[in-house]
Amino acid sequence: MIKRVLASIGIIATASVAYVMLQPESIRIVDDGVVIEHETRADSVLEVLEELNITLDESDYVTPALSEDVPDDRLIRIERSHEVSLQIGYGQTETVQTRERTVEDVLLRYGVTVRDGDTVYPSVRTPVTNGMTIRYQPVVAVNLIVGQEALTIYTMATDVEQLLMEENIDVTESDTVMPAPSTPIREGLTITVNTNRDVVQYESELIPFEVVEEEDDTLEEGVMQMVQVGVPGLERTRYALTVENGTITNRTKTDVETLRKTMPQIIKVGTKKVTEPVTDPESTTADESSPFIPEAEVEIAEPPKTDDVLDFSSAKQLLVEATAYTNNPEDTVTYDGRVLTRSGYDVTDTILYEGMRIIAVDPAIIPLGTRVYVEGIGMAIALDTGSAIKGQKIDIMMDEKEEAVTFGRKPLTIWVIPKQEEEKEGSDNA
Repeated sequence: MIKRVLASIGIIATASVAYVMLQPESIRIVDDGVVIEHETRADSVLEVLEELNITLDESDYVTPALSEDVPDDRLIRIERSHEVSLQIGYGQTETVQTRERTVEDVLLRYGVTVRDGDTVYPSVRTPVTNGMTIRYQPVVAVNLIVGQEALTIYTMATDVEQLLMEENIDVTESDTVMPAPSTPIREGLTITVNTNRDVVQYESELIPFEVVEEEDDTLEEGVMQMVQVGVPGLERTRYALTVENGTITNRTKTDVETLRKTMPQIIKVGTKKVTEPVTDPESTTADESSPFIPEAEVEIAEPPKTDDVLDFSSAKQLLVEATAYTNNPEDTVTYDGRVLTRSGYDVTDTILYEGMRIIAVDPAIIPLGTRVYVEGIGMAIALDTGSAIKGQKIDIMMDEKEEAVTFGRKPLTIWVIPKQEEEKEGSDNA
């Protein structure tokens, strides 16, 4: 009886062990990033993959190996090999087999570290797929010298010619480029462009006019009358310049053009004999006063009027250096926010006085309050001075700073004009 019981127990135990051994167990397969859960009784990796009909290529990699038993951690990894096209820089495109997971991994495998500014397509974190094309274009640092300017630039150009086009550098037939435009770009390459330019330069020059005296028997002897105001001529000279790397190496005069003809100043000189008796010289006091208003006598309260009669016959002609300035409060000294001339006239809101343009002068040459006819400007009045206005110089007041800058510095002819009424008063007092 006991033997039968033991036999029964043995049969049950054997059946239980057999049952347990025949029960499937869970296993995880990661196939190129795709997770597969599977129940299996297989003992080896190969048997598991065959159950799932998973096929492999020769270049695929399986962990553990196909011949090994199913691992204790119940995990099988398959790394698929992908065929991708790889182009680095401007080299040839190569077809390679790789089991790398991302584009960045593929580039690292081939010794490429992506830097800021490099171009990668597709992006470095893109998963690798079969048939993918990966393009990598690095930026290259080159030294560029154009004329006298040197700089370092980063480029993806293939050759020197393309780089110069990208940098908008105009190269003419007379320029020299080293190395040749067809030279491939490489890291640290130095490119030199020696510029040679033919430039045209113009210079303008005032030509003084001639003073012509003509006898006139209708005028009393000793009387002079101006019948035509002289106008200086203007010539423009053309020069051909050769400029190499910003330096003028040759300057040749090629042409002279007359922009304005000279007009002579014509003065009639009286020849008519005077029959009146001669006055005793001792009873006559010579008028030695200047036709100009002395600076000490200038009264701003009663300045010259534009409707006064102007006498060009006694005008003094001067060739001066003319500049320009403005009445902008930001460009000059102000008094309680107002801009005043040296003579005290408020020019905050105007550049004219009684219709005449205000100019700064050297009072030793042109007394304040004197009216002046300025070539190209018209009537002006001397109401201001300046620390730089010494000698035969004038400074013309302008509305805008840009206008003053454009005017620049130029020679002009002016006529300093006294008032006839002042001369008459002087004669009457004599």
